[in-house]
Amino acid sequence: MNGRAVSDTVMQSEREGNICEEEADAICLTVNSTLEHSSSVFRAISKAAGGGNEYKTAYVNARKNVSHWLSRGEVLVVDVSATELRARYVFLVVHPDIHHLERAYRSVFHEAAARDCSSVVIPGLGCGAIGNSVQSTCTVACSVLYDLIASNSLGSLKVIRFVDIKEAVERQFAIQLSEKFSLKEGDPAATAENNNAVWQYAKPAQEVQQDDCVICLSSLSSTGDVCELSCGHQYHVQCFSNYLKSANSKKCCALCGKFFDLPLGDQPKEATMTISKNYKMKLPGHENSEFTYTINYIVPNGIQEASHIRPGRPYSGTHRICYVPGTEEGKQVLRLLKFAFERRLIFTVGDSITTGARNQAVWNNIHHKTNVSGGPQKYGYPDPDYLTRVKEDLAAKGITVDMLPSDMDI
Repeated sequence: MNGRAVSDTVMQSEREGNICEEEADAICLTVNSTLEHSSSVFRAISKAAGGGNEYKTAYVNARKNVSHWLSRGEVLVVDVSATELRARYVFLVVHPDIHHLERAYRSVFHEAAARDCSSVVIPGLGCGAIGNSVQSTCTVACSVLYDLIASNSLGSLKVIRFVDIKEAVERQFAIQLSEKFSLKEGDPAATAENNNAVWQYAKPAQEVQQDDCVICLSSLSSTGDVCELSCGHQYHVQCFSNYLKSANSKKCCALCGKFFDLPLGDQPKEATMTISKNYKMKLPGHENSEFTYTINYIVPNGIQEASHIRPGRPYSGTHRICYVPGTEEGKQVLRLLKFAFERRLIFTVGDSITTGARNQAVWNNIHHKTNVSGGPQKYGYPDPDYLTRVKEDLAAKGITVDMLPSDMDI
């Protein structure tokens, strides 16, 4: 067993044969997009729960309470306190791919804190069938944990155990826990870790340009090593490292705006997006469409994060219903909007331009149609250029068709 303690939180990595037999307030398992277990996992959890239908009953009851379709990285909570499992809850995580690992781990910690759990057992989410690398899975898990500890957002959680039957996963968890929670800024090892982040996105400059570093405004050739992004623009390695660590870094070139990593916004984490088809509704200008997509956004009230306009202050949420035509282009736009939502880009927190109200969940400069009719002046249809315009809005945020996961559902 390998362990780390930070503040009052104990983190451990260990190898165990059966996570279903672990003792904790919550244990985590993964399920597919229809919330179904693999047959081997279902047999194991059912056996540990008593050998009969104890777990199946709890699982079916939990599914009955699902109010919206769960996407990758979201969690279905099963109350198993009436079974023989040594846990109060089983968190069923919808298989995350590489784009949804962060969401998955944040969802687990959020659900645990919301239920006053003091301990949780987590495997390497997304390893195996989804094809995520062991390193990416463990790195993301420890990075999310680091952020939550730094912001004092773990609530009652005191013991976090990373358990996996695969030795490679357990070993990588131990490495990442050691690296993430043992280094201090300024240590040679910490400097190396920071520079390693640079080389995820850049390469050493083969020929240093006769220009200034746009971050420090000093000549590129004056001091220090120089790195080059895929767009061809160059920076001092140390300047670029500091840029990556900035809370407001958008992971795009500061000169041309080209994204070198998937963009991530500061949309409130509790926001939900529900998509449905309305076969009775026809949008003006799209009368030949078989149906209309209806998007239901809900952003609950909450507390502003560090990147918001007034950190630590309460903000008011919002509820918006939007419409997209059920055409091929409309489906493409909807997939882009869904991906932008998962990257926390649809909403932000600020002051409303239309009402003047402060500390509100507001649109993040991506056009939506909130009315069926009335044209552009009323945020409705007909509007022949809308789908093109919203794709331009999304591209400006770094969301383009080429980065959509091939198996993305809507």
